Amino acid sequence: MIRSLVIAAALLAIPVTANADVNEAVDLSAQYLISRWTADPTLNEYRPPQVLPIVAKSKIYGACGSQIRGHELGGSSYCPATHTVYLVPEELELFHDAFGASSVTYVISHEFGHALQMVLEAGLTGPSEELQADCLAGILIKEGSKQLGITRDDVIGMAQAAYAIGSESHGSGAQRAYALFSGMGVSKSSCTASEMTALAQGKVNDPMLVELNKQRSGTVGIDTSITPYPKTVKGALGL
Repeated sequence: MIRSLVIAAALLAIPVTANADVNEAVDLSAQYLISRWTADPTLNEYRPPQVLPIVAKSKIYGACGSQIRGHELGGSSYCPATHTVYLVPEELELFHDAFGASSVTYVISHEFGHALQMVLEAGLTGPSEELQADCLAGILIKEGSKQLGITRDDVIGMAQAAYAIGSESHGSGAQRAYALFSGMGVSKSSCTASEMTALAQGKVNDPMLVELNKQRSGTVGIDTSITPYPKTVKGALGL
């Protein structure tokens, strides 16, 4: 917990504005994720979410914001009422500078994971819901690795980003990295409600998770270059 607060404080202390590199990462990631969604025969019956970049601390009125006074959006999020992924480029810049362009893809893919949960009626709440979104993000990222140019170093960057944003409400850094690797096919574990609940409750004894809990980088001793357990979205959810 202390480590997460220190990292968060360090990130927030960097004064930045979104630059062309971040905008390019957002553009590439959003275009891929939407095309991936519409091309999937098991998903194309559902409308993909719209992606809307907004200025930090913008207020949203109605729908996912309070009706009159507005809700200040401090970070990237998914609104189920309007099926919209809101992105805050200033926030993404922090991750881009700290962990590379792949971390931007990770954050956006996580929000698409929430969109998948909504249309497929996953029904989870709390840390289990967040970990499942990470797992689904891993599936989307792995299937787009060639098009997005994601390398092993990028996987390490994504794992580090997962560590940095671990919390009681989203799961620990190790749990988030493990869920991401599960979706990417590095781990045998899948994205089902029961598996993600067990992960959130600390009931998973996979040696990979033990290794992740020991290593701050999240990948030492783990071969991220192979994916022996490839997954599909519906298959990983047990649908």
